[in-house]
Order: sequence, then structure tokens, then C-alpha cells
Amino acid sequence: MAEVSGQGVHFSYETAGDGFPLVLAPGPQGVWSPYIPLLGELCRTIMYTGHDLGEVPSAEGLQPSARAAQLLGTFLDLLSLERVYLASQTMSWHMALHFALHCPGRLEGLVLIGAHDMATDAGYGIMSLEARLHAITVPTLVVSEAEALAALPYVDFLTERLPRCTKLVISAATPAASYSIP
Repeated sequence: MAEVSGQGVHFSYETAGDGFPLVLAPGPQGVWSPYIPLLGELCRTIMYTGHDLGEVPSAEGLQPSARAAQLLGTFLDLLSLERVYLASQTMSWHMALHFALHCPGRLEGLVLIGAHDMATDAGYGIMSLEARLHAITVPTLVVSEAEALAALPYVDFLTERLPRCTKLVISAATPAASYSIP
């Protein structure tokens, strides 16, 4: 893994492929790793993790998802990436939505991926953004397993409220469908 530090933050990251960058938002340990080589055949794929090196004054008072969005911006700055696609697993949807609200000019598109075993308390973070979701104008794709829809009611909520959102449901009959789809 490559590493980069700056602005009081240290990042580790892995890349594969060439072309327009697709950034994979941090999620559960190793959730993206199996997909890096495949995605790298399609575009420049970047998976990262980051953490503060010390007390960062700008982080005070921020909710965790807003701070994570701020860290993503710092990471993109350190790699000199102006615009990216951003993919996020369920646990990081609220961070991705924060980033889309505050840095829309840096996103080419947003992909939100939900799977039945990753249905978490992410709905709370999304619902806290309800009044501002209409302001997210980047093209957004919400991908979910069919069996996850009951556990992820905010898939329809996002599809209805995001102006440029498309929902893709993957059925259990889809050969590649599994608990760890991206």
C-alpha cells in the first residue's frame, strides 16, 4: 500500500488501473479488496483509509460523517485529484452524501451500494440530511440486492429525493450477487 500524509492526516491507499479515478470510500476491513483488480481493468481505482495525526482544529464540532467527508477532500487534494467517481458501501453512505453536498464540483458521479448483511444504522445519517438531499445534483446510482430492500428502506427514499438518482436492484438469481456485492 502507498501512503501519503498532509494537513494533519495520514492516508494509506491502494490503486489499480488507469483512466478516470473511482474512489472507494472506506468501509469494513477488506470489503473492497477483492474488487480492486476487476475495477482496475475499467478505470483508475483507489481504495483508501485515513486518520488524523493529532488534534485537528477544523475537526472540532463536526459529526463523524462530515469529518469523514472532509478527510476525503484532503485525500483528493494530496493526490491532486480534481474530480472523481465515488463509490460507497452502506456504512459510508452518509459520508458520501455529505461530500456530494459540500463538494459537488469534485464528483463526476456517486455510487451507493447496499447489501443485506451491511444494513446498519446508516439510515439515521441519511435521514439527518433529508432536507438537503434535493441539492445533490451529481448523477447517483443506488445498487442493492433484492433481499436487502426490506433492511434498506432508504434505497427508495434516496431514489425519490435525489434529483438524478437511479436505482438498480440485483436479484438473488444474478450469478454475481452475494453478500459482498459492490
